[in-house]
Amino acid sequence: MTQTEGDRGGQAIDLVAGKNGIGELDAEGSPMTIEGYTKMNKLLAASDRTLATIKFGPKERTIQISSPNTAAELLPLFKYDAVTNTFTDQETGLVYKDVAGTYTGQGGKTLIPGYIANIGLDNFKKFVSSPGLRGPLITIIIWNFVFAFFSVFLTFSLGLAISILYGDPSFKGKKILRTLLLIPYTIPSLITILIWRGMFNPQLGVVNRIIESVFHVGNGPDWFLDASLARIAILIVNLWLGYPYFMLITSGALQSIPNDIYEASEVDGASPWMRFYKITLPLLLVSVGPLLIASFIFNFNNFNLIYAFAGGGPPIPTATTQAGYTDILISYVYNLAFGSRGINYGYASAISLFVFAVVAVMSLLQFRFTNMWEEVGENV
Repeated sequence: MTQTEGDRGGQAIDLVAGKNGIGELDAEGSPMTIEGYTKMNKLLAASDRTLATIKFGPKERTIQISSPNTAAELLPLFKYDAVTNTFTDQETGLVYKDVAGTYTGQGGKTLIPGYIANIGLDNFKKFVSSPGLRGPLITIIIWNFVFAFFSVFLTFSLGLAISILYGDPSFKGKKILRTLLLIPYTIPSLITILIWRGMFNPQLGVVNRIIESVFHVGNGPDWFLDASLARIAILIVNLWLGYPYFMLITSGALQSIPNDIYEASEVDGASPWMRFYKITLPLLLVSVGPLLIASFIFNFNNFNLIYAFAGGGPPIPTATTQAGYTDILISYVYNLAFGSRGINYGYASAISLFVFAVVAVMSLLQFRFTNMWEEVGENV
């Protein structure tokens, strides 16, 4: 509302006269007193941190002070229509409709938080029926099993090979070398992953520098944009992180195998490979088998490596959700629940139950296949 100069002059006369409890005006035209209240010093008002929290007026039309010179009427940003069950953004005019517990507007914008809605098995049907979800999910599941299997196979093979090599009495300096090989196990895995990430940097990483100098190529491979190379790089990093663990446990397990068995097999003319395949490996799997299963399950849910090294990338172009070629189920669930494309707790929970079922069945099959429970029962 505006006033003319004449109106202001008439009002000034009324103010001076003391109508409505308003006292005389200062040089800026502001009342010095109002109904006994004295005008606050501007310097004191500017330094008062509680000024912006003071609200005036009724609930329907609340006035809030934002600075010593500015005050504004507070209006709700969203207006609810009970007839259509929609929210309207009074600033942009965008209408949000109720979609399965979340008010969603044009372009996929949502109002957070939503509310609890019973949708039954819709989240389970979604990743089975939707091509944009089913395709990336199949790719992620296959890679998840491949990643876990090769992680265990490579780390166990390298750890066992080192244990057998250093188990030879004629090997010199094995104590010092074994101590040095344990260094990767003493460094926190997150720090190691970030170091390897820098080493695989296409422009500045030492890996590409070595490849360029040895093979005399101009540019080394881009480890983070090619899906196959990214997966190979992750397996290399996990091999570095995991072999010291298996080196330790296989060293102890090998020492528990009686030497009499090897001496008898040598008398029978068994070759070193036959002794390893027929004696060492079967007896070793009896004690190390449960640890292999535990390692498989750990790598099946190895979120830290996938997320810290490449963030699950490179992205799958056909995916309608945030999914990458190096994503495993647990990182895919994390992106669904907390990723940059929005929050989808329901679908993420459904995938989590699927992960639990897969791990449970996988563990039972492996226990059954390796006869772990039967071995324990025989020793009781």
